This record gives sequence, C-alpha cells and structure tokens, in this order.
Amino acid sequence: MKITVFDLGKDAGNEPLAQAVKNYYIETNPKAEVVIHNYSETEIKDCRGCWSCWWKTPGQCALRDADNLYRDYMNSDEVVLLFNTENGFINGKGKTFLDRAIQHYMPYIHIRNGECGHLKRYDKYPVMNFYFEKNGLSAEEAAVIRCYLARTAYHFSSTGKELVVENEGLRVADLEDTKPMDEVLSNEVAERKTNGKWVIYNGSPRGTHSNSRLMIEQIITGMRAQGAEDIEVRDLIDTKEHKTWAETFSSSENNLFVFPLYVHAMPGLVMKFFEQLKPVNNKKVHMAFLVQSGFPETSQSYYLRPYLELLTKRLGTAFDGTIIRGNVEGIQQQTEKQNKKFFDELKQIGETYASKGIMDVTLKKEYEKMAYLPKAAQVIFSILSVFGVTNGYWNSNLKKNGAYEKRYARPYME
Repeated sequence: MKITVFDLGKDAGNEPLAQAVKNYYIETNPKAEVVIHNYSETEIKDCRGCWSCWWKTPGQCALRDADNLYRDYMNSDEVVLLFNTENGFINGKGKTFLDRAIQHYMPYIHIRNGECGHLKRYDKYPVMNFYFEKNGLSAEEAAVIRCYLARTAYHFSSTGKELVVENEGLRVADLEDTKPMDEVLSNEVAERKTNGKWVIYNGSPRGTHSNSRLMIEQIITGMRAQGAEDIEVRDLIDTKEHKTWAETFSSSENNLFVFPLYVHAMPGLVMKFFEQLKPVNNKKVHMAFLVQSGFPETSQSYYLRPYLELLTKRLGTAFDGTIIRGNVEGIQQQTEKQNKKFFDELKQIGETYASKGIMDVTLKKEYEKMAYLPKAAQVIFSILSVFGVTNGYWNSNLKKNGAYEKRYARPYME
C-alpha cells in the first residue's frame, strides 16, 4: 500500500504535521510505504487553461514542472493533501494543485446525476484525505470548505475523507458529497447610488485572450451607457501586480470579479489574490462576482458561491451579488449573431451594476433556471454520445495536433 502526503502549505509550518501523518499511517498499517512531498517541492505554476493535457499531450500538463508529484499521486492507494487556509478558503497554492489534477481526466463528457463531468482516464484513483487548518475560520467557512472538498473528491471520481487533528492525535472521518450551502448574504444586497472608481478583475488564466475578458468588454459597454467613466480592468494573470493591487484595494469603491470555474471554485491564481486582501471594514467598498463555466448547468458553481459572499463578510465590504452563467466556453467560436443575445445580457449586467450598484437579479434568476440538466437534455446527450457526436470537437483538435492516437494515454501509470 502506497500513501503520498502533499504538504501544500506556504512555509515549513506543516512539516511536523506531515511527519505525524506519516507516523499515523505507519502505525495503522505497518507495511505501508509513505512518501512525503514537502512545501517547497509542491510549489508549482498555475494552470494556464491551455488544454494541452487534453488535446496535445493527452494526460500530461504542458508545464512539466510537477510530473514527479502527479506520478506519485496516481500511483498511490491514498493521498493526503495538507492545506493552509487563507481568508476563509484553502490557500491558492493548494487550489492550483487541484486545478492541475484535471490532466488525470479525459476531455470527453458524461452525465452523472444531471451534471456534466469528465470521463476517467485511469481505472482507479487514490482515496483523497484532506486536512485544512481551522484556526480563525467561522463555522460557516469551515462548512463551505468541507462541502467543497467532498465535492472535489466526487468530481475526481474518488473517495473523500477528512483528516482531523484532535487531542494531540489524528483520526479520519468520511466526507459525504452533499448539496452546497445556500446563499448566505443575498438578502443584504441593496440598490444604491453609485459613484467613484470601477475596477474589474479578470481572473482567467488565459488573460486578455479569454472568454472572461470578452465578457468584461461587453459589461463595460453597458456600464458606459449608464455614464460610468472611471473603469480599470486588471488581469490577475499579471501576478507581479497582486501585491500592489491588494494594498490599494480599498481605494476603489466598486470591485467586480469575473472568472471561470476551475474544479468547482476559482482558479488558483484568483485565490492567490484573494488571500492577499486585508480587512477593509468599510461598507463603501463594494464587491460583486460573475462566475462563468463551460458546463451548461449552474449547479457546478454552487460550491463556490457561499464562499464569495463570506469573503465580503470577512473583509468588511458590501456585497453586491453573484451571477453564475454556464455554457460559456464556445463563445469565441460562435458568430456575432449567435452571441448577440448573450452579449446583450452582459451589457444589461453592466448597465444594472452602474445604475443600481447590484448584479442584475432578473438575469441571475434566468441563468439559474437550469441548475441541473433536464431529463430530455440528458436523453438527447446520451443518444448523441452513442454516435460519437459529443466527442467531435475534442477529436478534431486531437487530430489537428497529431495526438488522436494517444487520446487514451495514461502517462503517469507505472
């Protein structure tokens, strides 16, 4: 039996815990091989959203800076992931590790419980044991993290467990995939007279070439139609600016974050910015969010939604609402006519935010009508998948990149 421990903290603080985890597993299973990757070994680059691991080098990230980590991951019976928490969620470094694990799955889609998911690349995956520090967390924040980690294990076709430290000892508890928490601050959103500077943060790892940036351009058009003038866009892929932006965050009255969904939450680079934000304790500083994903159903983003609200509560800012929009991925391949309705809606979001200071409630309700795929859509998808129609986009790109014959590759299998 092989167990690999990944210390995903930001410094040596978790080293004693990692050793205690190793001792725990050796005591409970003397024949176990326990491998530890310390915090310095687990410092990896953020996912770029390039999809090379799906259609250029199937099963293997183009960055190639973590092959040894993910090889141990895939050849373990169990893995232990040790997370620090920052501003009420797992730290950005840990989130990046989870983002990069998407390479272990196929681009092809299947339907499970009314939701889209990626097909397994490997026959089996390790049990995922999670530890996250709870010092300074509210009960709501801890519940959101626990729910998120259970969902991550489900998403990765694995079994999720929580490693709990108590009475100077360790125990393992089951993590059940449950429905996400409801919105917790939505009733506090109130219309207001807007003024001051507008800062829109683009959280896509694809930067200026992303769907998020394209959406932001439409939102800005709507905002300008309502007289908003002082608007700045900040691309969070420019990580060297994070420190300065975080230090001056409270100088902008209106802050909108637009980013894609990565493994049921924000991309790692977005969390790395969130964790640098300090409490503002000024309700004249506002935060709003627009989360977009390629999957058509909005349920995939519900595990993140309560955290975004709790972040504003922790920072002491005003919360202007969250909009979740699915089925976004293909907009750059569509014609102007095909995108017109969606782009008009984005302009409406901009107009509403500039004029009323809130995310558009009507569009929010419209988008979330399809939390899960309707039965009819599931049946149609199943029929199309039998004939390979649902794989056409991926297969055409695999062939274009000369990787079609390797589409089922398992590069980390020993």
